Amino acid sequence: MKRNLLHLLVPVTALALSACGTVGQNALNQPFDYPQSDGFAGNYLAGKVAQSNNATSQAAQYLLRAQQLDPENDDLRRRAFLALISDGRISDTETIARQLIVDQPQDLFAVLAVADADIRSKDYDGALETINTLPDRGLNSLIRPLARAWLFTALDRKADALAALDHLQGNGTLAPLSEYHRGLVLDYFGDLNGAERALASAYGDPADAPLRAAEALGAIYERKGQTQKAELLYQSYMDRHPQSLAMPYHLERLKKGEPPISTALTPASGLAEGYLDIATLLSQENAVDPALLMARYSLSLRPGDAVTKLLVGEVMEIQKRWPEAIAIYKSIPENSPHSWNARLREASSLTEIDQNDEAIAILRKMVRERDDRADALIQLGDVLRATKKFGASADAYSDAINRLGGPQNVGWRLLYRRGIAYEQDGQWPKAEQDFLEALEMEPDQPYVLNYLGYSWVDMGMNFDKAQEMLKRAIELKPDDGFIVDSLGWVYYKLGQYEAAVNELEHAVSLIPDDPTVNDHLGDAYYQIGRHHEAEFQWRRALSFDPTPEQRKDVMDKLNGKKPAIGTADTK
Repeated sequence: MKRNLLHLLVPVTALALSACGTVGQNALNQPFDYPQSDGFAGNYLAGKVAQSNNATSQAAQYLLRAQQLDPENDDLRRRAFLALISDGRISDTETIARQLIVDQPQDLFAVLAVADADIRSKDYDGALETINTLPDRGLNSLIRPLARAWLFTALDRKADALAALDHLQGNGTLAPLSEYHRGLVLDYFGDLNGAERALASAYGDPADAPLRAAEALGAIYERKGQTQKAELLYQSYMDRHPQSLAMPYHLERLKKGEPPISTALTPASGLAEGYLDIATLLSQENAVDPALLMARYSLSLRPGDAVTKLLVGEVMEIQKRWPEAIAIYKSIPENSPHSWNARLREASSLTEIDQNDEAIAILRKMVRERDDRADALIQLGDVLRATKKFGASADAYSDAINRLGGPQNVGWRLLYRRGIAYEQDGQWPKAEQDFLEALEMEPDQPYVLNYLGYSWVDMGMNFDKAQEMLKRAIELKPDDGFIVDSLGWVYYKLGQYEAAVNELEHAVSLIPDDPTVNDHLGDAYYQIGRHHEAEFQWRRALSFDPTPEQRKDVMDKLNGKKPAIGTADTK
């Protein structure tokens, strides 16, 4: 899909920037979170700043107030409209959208907002008429057939619905999506055999299909009374995707004799599924802003869908809207099969805003809930390591390794993480063992080569081996400033100061704002008599947020203490 979707994305930005209209009173009545300015300029500038920071709720509030004060400002109308959509307040945009399409009838997002209002009021003829105004080009060539298919379905026009999906068949990469929705439409009309054929063929092997397609096919099997086929599908999917929590949920539901859960129960939820598919494709192309808009339209038609909420949260994380992402994740109930992933993402977002204790509490609760999964333990180890609780971090990683069956059953990454925690906790023999075992699994892993080599050098041991390892790491990652710094520090420790300066100057050029690298270069300059340049580098190191220990060491040198000299001991 990636190669062929790119040409569909071209019009999206232009369409988004062309939005204009008049604000509806419902939106104006929304409360303001921040203090309001009485003037146009204050509200307008505050709105632009909020929008540039992806604070769409605040942006919408300020821009709407400015729009009230200057109703003919086209740029302002565009900004306010898009901020409202991004904030999930689609129902507040109906007045804007209906006036917008009077002037620009082919504006995609305005058309979708009007269609959304019509669908919510069950005016499917009106929604279809609105969708039909979209030209069949760009992203519209994907949205229009899906929207028409589900609107025809709502109007009980089965043949027209299926014919609309035929328009997606011309692009071979979109054929699976067409067949997937064909299966959902046929399921809605009660043609379970036709639905089964379409869903089973859409993505080839159903066990390798997207989760929603596999779930839809399993639901067909269940409604046909073919529970063994459904169980085999769920088990096969779980075997191929062992981290999936949805299939264990369905297997447990089958054992209890509970009814299947369909992907699409109504035409509105079917269209919401189509919007979600499009949002997912846009997200995969890193078109995160239009992806969020499409996901918002999907949630407007199907507000409680957990998968769509997960996508919205992930986009908000990319946009650094951490509190909003957390709120989205919290809205997914714990009895949902997607709750586990939502809580992992919530904990990750909490760490981004330094609410580490809350993140740790969530992860510890998850660790206690399930003893068959290691992902919450690994993430807990990461948070504990980031907050310098290194012993507890190593313990969490060890528990995760045990759950996975021991060191022989995990990859190098987990041993590397635990090795760092051990090293930072002063448990060097355990750290060294983890690094060496990680290198047995991945001999040319540059980050492990670097960490172990640098540690050896810093401890005054194994210089020759460390030098060999670091040179190999640089061959693998020539533009990694930290690895270059490590090699420079080897030369420094060996008393080869000119060689150290060459490497460390290169390292500083690659990562100019790291306190350790600047400090190292200052030490090397000092040893070759370039004392003024050494002082300059040490002062630079102080400006880049060093640790308290680093700060004290640098201040001592600025106050006259000479840096430690290297050693010729290469044993």
